[in-house]
Amino acid sequence: MSISDSSSAFTDFVLNKISPEVRNSLTTEQLNEIENAIAAGSPLEKHPIDVRGMIPLFFAKFYFVFLLGRDKRTNTRNTEKGRRKEGDLFASTFFFLFFTLPLILLFFSVLYIIKSELGIDVFPNSHLLDMLDI
Repeated sequence: MSISDSSSAFTDFVLNKISPEVRNSLTTEQLNEIENAIAAGSPLEKHPIDVRGMIPLFFAKFYFVFLLGRDKRTNTRNTEKGRRKEGDLFASTFFFLFFTLPLILLFFSVLYIIKSELGIDVFPNSHLLDMLDI
């Protein structure tokens, strides 16, 4: 059995990575078993929509892959869900510290300025600037 007879491009890739001396020393049965082992690691069902392409530019080639189908990766989904929770916690903390907290400080500063302009003394004979020693 020659390597070019194999049905999978990935199998061809893996077998071509084996040195020619070792590859030529393998029997047909050994090659079949290697191909079966590689095929066992690939998904059994293909995606209903599988679009792949290449965009050649002058300076580089870019490829694209568009796969569409039902998600059957429960372990991966659980891992992604945990990562999303951590990311959401980080994003919430970041949003609070860098957006909400300054808005709250601005709100209280505006309230203080309005209170001062109206002449309302919550604590008579003491002012914020006197307490800050600026």
